[in-house]
Amino acid sequence: MVRALMTLSGLTLVSRVLGLVRDMMINHYLGVGARSDAWNAAFQLPNLFRRVFGEGAFNAAFIPLYSGKLEEGEDSAFGYGNRVVFLLALILAALFVIFFIFLKPILWMMNPGYPPETLAQTIGLSRVTLGYLFFVCLLAAFSAVLNSHKKFAAPAISYVFLNVVFILGLIIAIPFVGKENAQWVLSWSLLVAGVVQLFIVVVPAWKLGFKLKIHFPKIDSDMKRLGLLMIPGIITAGVQQANLLVGGAVASNQVGGKSLIYNADRINQLPLGLIGIAFGVVLLPEISRKIKAKNLEGAQRSLHQGMQMAMLLALPAMVGIGVLAVPIIDVLFRSGEFTILNSQMAGHALIAFSIGCPAYIMARVVQPGYFAREDTKTPMRFTFVSAGVNILLCILAWFVMGNGLETVSEWSGLNLRFMEPLFGGNSLHVGCAIATTIAGWLNVLLLIRGLRRKGFINPDRIFWQKMVKMLISSVVMGLVIWVAAHLLHNQLFDGFRLLRALILGLIVSTGIVCYLLVAHITGAVKISELKAGFKK
Repeated sequence: MVRALMTLSGLTLVSRVLGLVRDMMINHYLGVGARSDAWNAAFQLPNLFRRVFGEGAFNAAFIPLYSGKLEEGEDSAFGYGNRVVFLLALILAALFVIFFIFLKPILWMMNPGYPPETLAQTIGLSRVTLGYLFFVCLLAAFSAVLNSHKKFAAPAISYVFLNVVFILGLIIAIPFVGKENAQWVLSWSLLVAGVVQLFIVVVPAWKLGFKLKIHFPKIDSDMKRLGLLMIPGIITAGVQQANLLVGGAVASNQVGGKSLIYNADRINQLPLGLIGIAFGVVLLPEISRKIKAKNLEGAQRSLHQGMQMAMLLALPAMVGIGVLAVPIIDVLFRSGEFTILNSQMAGHALIAFSIGCPAYIMARVVQPGYFAREDTKTPMRFTFVSAGVNILLCILAWFVMGNGLETVSEWSGLNLRFMEPLFGGNSLHVGCAIATTIAGWLNVLLLIRGLRRKGFINPDRIFWQKMVKMLISSVVMGLVIWVAAHLLHNQLFDGFRLLRALILGLIVSTGIVCYLLVAHITGAVKISELKAGFKK
């Protein structure tokens, strides 16, 4: 399992690094304002659909069923997968038409705080980016097939090329169309990237023996079973994305708020992609196969191992990102239209996001414990609870840290502005990040409690002792990098960007070495354990 995780995490790291380069270029051309808000909203729509319908609900339902078919033989699995993918393509085509027709009201509901001119530009960009949802959802389907056969490289590489197309599009097109049209270059680049990504996973699937054949779709018992499992998954993923939509909708009431949250979340998503998503992708087919083979003890052991390994990386990531939030944002994004003030504001949101880093990652790790047993309803119930908390906290943040009082006064005709000295502020984006973090912790605690009650996980005393040692090691590392950042403050924020990046890299490297040394000394992890796991 460790080897597969390292392969997937390595390719994901390449993708995320290129993603940061992409975002650096986007921030250079768009900065923080109306154009960046329009682009982020246009990019959010197909991404939202991918997470809800593609990777979220589809993978959770399809992989356990496909793994069961694999136990019967590859021919049975390929036939089943072929029917599913072709039916999915037809559904996606129909949904694309519906979304295209009702695009204006959909985008207005997602971004109610946008002024008319920003919303108009968002609609124009979205008519281009909407096509990406067709390609990316089919990409998720082919990736699920490849992951079930332990072929993790091609799906991960496909997201590397997403960022490659973005970067090349900006480099090639901007000299001809001008930076004032950068958002349009990005929209068309996304559509081209969807075609390239789908090609990258279709070819290895074809070589594997999975050949898509055109046929009239038949709704048999297998399709009905998949649909029944997907419904709770769609609701779960939909509510999870509703959390982000609520935060984005509230943040849209602050000029540039949505862009600040996006930039902070991009850094926050780095450990989630390298650790959480990678563990989830590897664990789901592995646990599913063991459960189908009646090896319950082996499935439990895999989940326990995944939880421990995930926290070994998630805890120092939380501390490191929290301590270095503003320098990280500043080094990566301050350029052109993106100012030092933008770095500070986005950095504050990143601090709030970083506190939830272990929760986001652990949720990805423990969810396969439900999905592998074809239980998609329990996570759905927990998601409803956490989503409700997130919505309430976002609304509270709108009042306490944004312009909620002013807006309510205008709507109701009541004079509530006398409370503004007590509640007013301009840090609404931070409040939305805090709400997401609290909701994330609530969700993962409910997930873990549910698995413990079902007897699927039962961490022993040694497990908790290692957790404490990992936390101690992370705190020591945090103190070291905080002192280093304080001593090198001027060098981190002044001078050439490359030099600032090298200094930040040196501080991060020092933190990593410090963490590993303290973790080894305290017994949080032994080098011999890592070597043994890597051989498996």
